[in-house]
Amino acid sequence: MSQQKTKRLVLSEGETIGHKHVLESKRDFGFTRTDFCIFIQLIDQGILTHDEHDRIVLEPGSYRSYNQVEFNPMDNTVHRVFD
Repeated sequence: MSQQKTKRLVLSEGETIGHKHVLESKRDFGFTRTDFCIFIQLIDQGILTHDEHDRIVLEPGSYRSYNQVEFNPMDNTVHRVFD
């Protein structure tokens, strides 16, 4: 897992109509994807946007973005939650 750099990163994308959670910054920021999350290192302020939500301003710092999961007690399975 090597760190990559970008000014725009799609954190997640909805399955049905393609809405996206997108993080953007004026300066390149570092990120590393794993099977379970994305580690993000913002150098400058970042803006998190989504088609159906207000934007969220993130200050410089370290962040993690996780995929949400839900547990089904009826069959003891775990499924990823899609937006």
